[in-house]
Amino acid sequence: MSNQSLPAIRVNQIGYAAGLPIEAAALAEGPFRLTDAQGRVIRLLDGAKCHLDEASGDHVRLLQLGTLPEGDYALEGGGEKRTLIVRRQPWRTVGNALIKGLYYQRCGCALEEKHAGVYAHPACHTKAAADWERPDVFREVRGGWHDAGDYGKYTGPGAVTAAHLMYAFQLFPEGCGDKLNIPETGNGVPDILNEARYELSWLIGMQRADGAFHHKLTKARFAPFIMPQDDREPEYLMPVSHCATAAACACLALGSRVYRPYDEAFADRMLRASLAAWQWLSSHPDFVPFRNPEGVRTGQYGEQTDADDRFWAACELYAATGDEGYRLAAEALYARGLTPTRFGWADVSGLGALCCLTDLKERAGGILFGRLPEDFLRGCEQALALSARSGYGTALAPDHYVWGSILPVLSNAMAMIIGERLTGRTDFRDAALRQWHYALGLNALDLCFVTGFGERQVLHPHHRPSGADGIGAPVPGLIAGGPNQRFPYPGTREKLAPDTPPAKCYLDETPSADTNEIAIYWNSPAVFTAAYFNMITR
Repeated sequence: MSNQSLPAIRVNQIGYAAGLPIEAAALAEGPFRLTDAQGRVIRLLDGAKCHLDEASGDHVRLLQLGTLPEGDYALEGGGEKRTLIVRRQPWRTVGNALIKGLYYQRCGCALEEKHAGVYAHPACHTKAAADWERPDVFREVRGGWHDAGDYGKYTGPGAVTAAHLMYAFQLFPEGCGDKLNIPETGNGVPDILNEARYELSWLIGMQRADGAFHHKLTKARFAPFIMPQDDREPEYLMPVSHCATAAACACLALGSRVYRPYDEAFADRMLRASLAAWQWLSSHPDFVPFRNPEGVRTGQYGEQTDADDRFWAACELYAATGDEGYRLAAEALYARGLTPTRFGWADVSGLGALCCLTDLKERAGGILFGRLPEDFLRGCEQALALSARSGYGTALAPDHYVWGSILPVLSNAMAMIIGERLTGRTDFRDAALRQWHYALGLNALDLCFVTGFGERQVLHPHHRPSGADGIGAPVPGLIAGGPNQRFPYPGTREKLAPDTPPAKCYLDETPSADTNEIAIYWNSPAVFTAAYFNMITR
């Protein structure tokens, strides 16, 4: 479908929540009217001018429809009509699907039909992996999640994903506590934590005897588009890295707190692994960036500093142990000028901030509960301003539509959700809600980015099981990366007009990893966002 043939009204295609502000985007200036199921006019909106949205090139305006009771409505104007669905809890199903999407990414075990339905498959990647630096040494490190559309498993991104899930449950348990029909369902532990534990157990296995963590467990090259059980090339434990060690250290310290009420032995195991990782980091203070060894072509996930990872680790270890040395380390690292509203794999400063703001609180001390909250709220204001400048309410600058642009959008949603929790400000809540609307269809593409959902769905994600299983519909509950103007493939550029605006640089095609790949650490901030809105609408 071309952009020219898209409807002139854009909506959250899953629905809206009764009691929260309802908005739709209009690409027409004529008057609009909202009617209920009986055809009665509920709202009349004048023909205010549309304004140019730089990111999309659209002339667009957001229609403010106020709050509405449960029901089905029709929005008409500009010669078009669009249905609006309003429910008390419209996003419970999609929130659950985003968590279960991670179950479909499980590695090392069979996905049985009773849990996976038509997406069942035999166990994959069950053989021991060779140490890349000592190829005659083999270790069995089974489990974990496939990272993205490929079958690699990466320590840092996996740690961030599990942390998003754990914080979602810690902060908004009522919004993400449903049973999900996974193998562990009914064991007395919430399923979001059951799913996160599958990754945490693998993460522990990625630790070397000296406390350091291997950066990743992958093949030398990406597999072709085959099913995971057919991917039988040798796997390798790639060299250790500072960032992977620090991220794992932080995540496992967090896990030791979250799982202690459910399994004290597992909590202790995670804390021991975290303490050993910190000891290695302390003994290796000089950062060395990870680079793929020669001959390796899988994802590099390289970073220019480990200060943010170490900061997060110090915060979580202080929360887990109460040892003042970790607080002092966190303060020194924060003084390097970290950005506390970043929640992606490349900058985890926000996760350290989250620990300080929601767990440590006053115990964090004058810097981490004095200066840091002020810095955090300034970051929230910046995200709020981005949303206000966008014709679609999207908190993303036009030049920031990069590979995985859904991540900065949802990272800003996470920041503003925490901003609302700290201040009670509804403008933060409403701007965070606009990012959720963006993910679910209120955008320049009129596309719901979550597979299996929406009037216009992602049908061809860059995801090997979805492309190789012979099933028409892709694996559900996976969120696509979205428009990418900054780092597109040559093939993507060829298929898009040279003047395509950033917010429309997208192809729903399997080869388009640059715009249509999925990734576990894109699902997880969506889970966090869904958990918050599911909690406040229950």
